[in-house]
Formats: sequence, C-alpha cells, structure tokens
Amino acid sequence: MPSARELTRLVGVCKAPVIQHFAETISGSTTIRSFDEESRFRDINLKLTDAYSRPKFNAAGTREWLCFRLDMMSSITFFFSLVFLIFIPEGVIDPGIAGLAVTYGLNLNIAWVIWVFCQMENKIISVERILQYTCVPSEPPLEIEENRPDHSWPPNGEVDICDLQVRYAPHMPLVLRGLTCTFLGGMKTGIVGRTGSGKSTLIQALFRIVEPAAGQIIIDGINISLIGLHDLRSRLSIIPQEPTMFEGTIRSNLDPLDEHTDGQIWEALDKCQLGDKVREKEGKLDSTVSENGENWSVGQRQLVCLGRVLLKKSKVLVLDEATASVDTATDNLIQQTLSQHFSNCTVITIAHRITSVLHSDMVLLLNNGLIEEFDSPNRLLENKSSSFAQLVAEYTVRSSSSFG
Repeated sequence: MPSARELTRLVGVCKAPVIQHFAETISGSTTIRSFDEESRFRDINLKLTDAYSRPKFNAAGTREWLCFRLDMMSSITFFFSLVFLIFIPEGVIDPGIAGLAVTYGLNLNIAWVIWVFCQMENKIISVERILQYTCVPSEPPLEIEENRPDHSWPPNGEVDICDLQVRYAPHMPLVLRGLTCTFLGGMKTGIVGRTGSGKSTLIQALFRIVEPAAGQIIIDGINISLIGLHDLRSRLSIIPQEPTMFEGTIRSNLDPLDEHTDGQIWEALDKCQLGDKVREKEGKLDSTVSENGENWSVGQRQLVCLGRVLLKKSKVLVLDEATASVDTATDNLIQQTLSQHFSNCTVITIAHRITSVLHSDMVLLLNNGLIEEFDSPNRLLENKSSSFAQLVAEYTVRSSSSFG
C-alpha cells in the first residue's frame, strides 16, 4: 500500500506535463508546421508519455498484485476449511458444511473490504493534492478599507522606486538587487536589458504579482504595498506582448466589470479603428468571442487590448513590447493612438527590440538586477562607450546581417 500511494502520486505529477504540452502544441500547431518542427514536438510528446506510462504501469501492477494476493489468501483459507471439513467426525457433517459456507463468505467479505480500502487510500491522493494547494499562501486582500486611495489617484502617474529588491521565493537569489529611480509623470520611459536582467520582474513588482523582498514602489505619494490589489491594478493599464481575449462577447472583453456605457465602448472601438469591423458583425457589441479569441486575428486582438486601455484612461500605462506580434500597419496604428491619447500619461515600455525605445523620453538599462544607465536616449547614444549605444550597435548589425 505505501508503494501504491507513492506511485499514484507520481502518476498525478507526470500527467500534468503531458496535458500541458499537448495543449500548447495544438494551440501553436501553425507555428510548429511553419518552422518544420513537427518531429521535435512529437519526440517530446513521446518522452512525456513514456514518463507518465512508467508509474501508471507500475500502479496497475500493484493493483493486480493485490488482487492476486487476496485471491491466494482466499483460496488457502478455503482449502484449510475444506480439509478441516473432511476430518469432521461422522454425524456432524451438516454443521460442518454450514461452517464452511460461513467461512467462505466471510473470507470473500474480508477480501472485498481490503480491496475497497486500498482503492480508497489511492484515490484519496487527489484530496491530498487539493489540500496541498489550499496551503499555498494567498494574495494580499483586494481592498484595504483604511488605506483606500482617492478615485482620482494617481493624478500625475509619477513612479518612485526606492531600493527595490525582489526575489521569486524565500530560498531563491535576488532578481532585482536594489533599484532606485523615478519615472516622472507624463514621461515615456523605455526599459531595456539583456535576457535575465530583470525587466519583466520590475513590471511584475509594479502590479504586485511578486511582492518586494525590500524597498518600496511609490506612485504619486502612495506606497502600493499598503493598498489593496484591486485598488492598485484597476488604476494601472497594460498592453501585453501576447494579446488576450476571453470567451464571451466583445462587450465583456472590453468592459468586463460593466463600468462603461455603450457609447463609451463604441468611442474606444472607433479610436482603435475596430468600430467598423464590429458593426459588420451581426451581434455588434454582443458578437461572440471564442476561447482565446481564436475567431479574431492577432492584430485585432491586440487592438481590443488597446481598446481596454482607452476605456480605463489610466495615468500609468505599461507596454510589454505590445507590437512585437503584429504587422507594420497595426504597429503604426497602435503607436499613433498611444501618442495621441496618452500624451499626458506615464508610459513604461519593456523593450525586446531596442529600436522601440529610441523615441522615449528616458531609457532605463538594467544589468543583472541593477541599474546600469538611466538617461535620455540621445545622450546615451552620443556616448559611444555607453552600454545602450553598444546594444543599439549590436542590434543594428544583427538586423542588417539578417536582412542581408
């Protein structure tokens, strides 16, 4: 039974990667075929299936071994009962047969009880896994009544980062190792750096997806760690790199909390040039959106994300390389809309392409969780020895060689 319990745990652990990889493969099948990588994904799927089949086979073997032992015990007990019956003196044969029947029935009942108990102990592993997840620490409260910001917060969108240190778990090293800088209200700041420098971690700390290990982030005089998550995240906006739409309708995707009128929604759609496309639909604002927005193109999904931001009218906007997955026309449209309607907002851009931050007011260059440079892009480019200038030169060389 201890072996069966551990094997059942292994089966549960090994099943999740198979399902996850299969789902990711199906959703990205077009990209996989375009790069001719079917064989690689097929091999990974077979390896994951083999890893799942090994504990599954052994778990089935333990069940069969239990059935065999129970059957053997029942047979041995019945055999000795039968031998005992043979040697019963003459004249008491009928009670002996009755005793044999009782012994056989009792033996079967005991075997059945043992089998059910073992099955229950194996199945209860699912409950054990649920209980493990209930012990995972929950997020901070959505609202803290004594620390609720005003409805107009943040009025300017100034972000002060003071000695910010972030790690993903108590036993892991620091990812951000003491950042101190200020994003002035209404300014456009680009955050650049090589892979692993801490760009995405800084944004996660801004939305409190990861809590700071030390230091603080202050937006217009309020420490964001002292207010509720809903009060914080509802006042910030983000356009992600991978556009996301949820199953439902256009209205529910643009205004999930029913905070805006139809006129405001149409106005946002017209600003992002999706109004005519939605009006062509039979249901208009109630047009159906399938799971993950599969019935809408990538560019249209990104414009819907832009429409969400236009509806919220936040003073702080985060762009996680929002135009990396769209065509040039959609890129120009998004950039034009942002410059027109967010000219007075604090815009923080996570740049995976160096050229996307050349028109920013300030550039923050991160290196190994520390600030290496923080200045205007023109000044950094004038200094040929600056790391930013070297990154731009390296990017230019790679781009020219790729197109050459």
